[in-house]
Amino acid sequence: MFKIKNENKYIKICLIAIIVVFFIVNLYASLKYGPTNYLGSFEKLDNDDVKYIRSAWELANNGHFIYHKVDEPTVFIMPGLTCTIAFFVKIFGKFGGLTAFRIFQALLQALSMYLLFLIGRRVFNSKAALFGCILNSLYIAEYYTNTVILTETLFKFLFLLLIYISLYAIEEKKILHYTIGGIIWGLGCLVRPTIALYPGVILIMWIIKKYSLKDMIKFTIITTLAFSVVMSSWWIRNYLVFDRFIPLTLSSGNPFLQGTYVNYDQSIDYTPYEVGKTVVETNENEIKAGLYRLKTYAVKEPLKYAQWYTIGKSWHLWNYPFYWKEIFGVSFVSAGIFHYLVLLLAIVESIRMFIKRNRRFLFIFATVILFNLMYLPFFIMSRYSYPIMPLVCIVAGHGIFGFIRRRLELGQAADSNS
Repeated sequence: MFKIKNENKYIKICLIAIIVVFFIVNLYASLKYGPTNYLGSFEKLDNDDVKYIRSAWELANNGHFIYHKVDEPTVFIMPGLTCTIAFFVKIFGKFGGLTAFRIFQALLQALSMYLLFLIGRRVFNSKAALFGCILNSLYIAEYYTNTVILTETLFKFLFLLLIYISLYAIEEKKILHYTIGGIIWGLGCLVRPTIALYPGVILIMWIIKKYSLKDMIKFTIITTLAFSVVMSSWWIRNYLVFDRFIPLTLSSGNPFLQGTYVNYDQSIDYTPYEVGKTVVETNENEIKAGLYRLKTYAVKEPLKYAQWYTIGKSWHLWNYPFYWKEIFGVSFVSAGIFHYLVLLLAIVESIRMFIKRNRRFLFIFATVILFNLMYLPFFIMSRYSYPIMPLVCIVAGHGIFGFIRRRLELGQAADSNS
């Protein structure tokens, strides 16, 4: 499943070279720019990265899982990233652990590139997969992401691993594959809760592959049990601390409320809400305020809000790469141009494959569309499209490979007729 020994020598050499260079550049970027690329400050603790780091320090030193306040247990974030950082902090110390984690992220990037090749090979072919890997290795966001300490790198690795296992599970209908898939799905949820909706992609593929109802029920039970085993410690902890069942997080309130403002403009029809005594209470009040806004303003201007909750938010998801500080002298303009080029190539190739009725492509297409849809109710920014971009690169890479192959075939045909 994970071997490339049957690939021809050229493919092996190119792939290994891409992965090695990708790892080295990621590691260099992380160590060079990481100390200066914090989104927040340790003094103010005013952004996600420094809050995650403080959360890891507190967990490693005192065994408390916190986020906003040191003296208040949290369910605002999932524990995956905090626990991972805390593991390195426990071994290498407060700041040595951060350096070790950065090295770990560079290794995950290399493994993710290998998974991307395997996915491209499984869906298309080895040469198309290689072109996809080349595009992904040229995508500057891949290196910028490794300079920050956020969920992106860890989540992307688990996401790609889940996709690859899913491809085998759907085709071969083996209990082992679905069990492993359930475990990885659970691990992914512990890092970022949005992946909880991933089974929607599997259901679509089951319908396309004409799975029997019996098989659907069997594999649903198997996958859910494996998922539940992974998530059980989180559920138990939440029940003991908050005296209620909390399957994921209670952090959707503010992103949901922010998402109700068209173009995120809060100067129009601003809706105040009461700050609660705890973060959980505030979250509930934010959700109530967001629902009030939809019932009040979306009803008055349905077309405006329909456009915002479809095209408008999708534009915010895809309009720019996750590249917030320049590195390696690559300008924001250059990063944006390459981003749009990859998207354009992927769109053109997607249309071509739909016309050709290429069913192998549907899994990737369904995954991208589902992730786009599940972010629409909330505040959306380019950061959230980052884990999906490798799949876009694979489709674009297949388009480049197909174009080159067709040109070569035309050239050979012309030579044979001359």
